Amino acid sequence: MDQARKTRLRAVLLTFAIAATGCGGPADTLPRQTISGSVKFDGKPLAKGLIQFQPTSPGEATAGGAGITDGTYSIVKAEGLVPGKYQVIITSTAAATVAPGTMPGDSPPPAKEPIPAKYNAKTGLSATVTKEGPNTFDFGLDAK
Repeated sequence: MDQARKTRLRAVLLTFAIAATGCGGPADTLPRQTISGSVKFDGKPLAKGLIQFQPTSPGEATAGGAGITDGTYSIVKAEGLVPGKYQVIITSTAAATVAPGTMPGDSPPPAKEPIPAKYNAKTGLSATVTKEGPNTFDFGLDAK
């Protein structure tokens, strides 16, 4: 094997060695907190949806979110939120229905958002995450 091939082989092996050790940098040292709670829509647990927490002040906190299943959600500590104030956005799309006479392969109409805009696009919901906890946030939404 000539010298040029040996050099290229070493470069490739070095690249794989670096990739194998990871490129994630130092461990996350943020004071993340476990988040959980419930979401009811018109008094009943929300079957499926998404809850998002957006920091109200840029750079002061982390954004996060979780799926809502059978009215409950949780964010594990490793992916949790840091203490601070958050704007809360809740969405849930209803299943799209196929209209009579629709041909196979036709796109169904977009699913309608059953949750009113006051809980998502124009949300007035908020939550304050604390270091002391517990950081359990329950939300009761209504269709009006």
